[in-house]
Amino acid sequence: MNLDPSLATLLRALLLGRGVAALATLHDGRPFASMVPFAATTVSGRLQLIVHVSGLAAHTRDMRSSPDVCLMMMAPETDEVPPQALPRVSIAGRAVFIPGDHREYAVLKVAYLGKFPEAADLFQLGDFSIVAIEPASARFVAGFARAMTLSAETLTAAMDGTAVEKGELS
Repeated sequence: MNLDPSLATLLRALLLGRGVAALATLHDGRPFASMVPFAATTVSGRLQLIVHVSGLAAHTRDMRSSPDVCLMMMAPETDEVPPQALPRVSIAGRAVFIPGDHREYAVLKVAYLGKFPEAADLFQLGDFSIVAIEPASARFVAGFARAMTLSAETLTAAMDGTAVEKGELS
């Protein structure tokens, strides 16, 4: 699916402008949602959603046992927009734990700390891991009657600001 530039800009704002997402995992076979800070970046030509998680957290254990996850970001509530019309994106993907010696570790760490510099001390703790969530697809709701399913490729293209500016997504 191709996005027009205004929708691509809105999606990019959700991916880059929000700092917190709801993370859905399977916990003992049942749905479980938690809050995670996240950063989005493009690495090796694909969108990566980065979380930095403690091994003590239930969602970390859940991702290790079942890496299929979903992240949801939404625009802030306002008095002008009814809650049902808030822009939001729900991204289904696979959680990949990135070891410190992985070739992309440093790039993902820089992207995460670029958004959350106050988290630098957490990288000194041995129980924390970088997890890259590799999108498979997304459900993007841009408002009433503006819902669409997007591929991972469309999500990655929306992250490319030059493609948006040049109208290459329309």
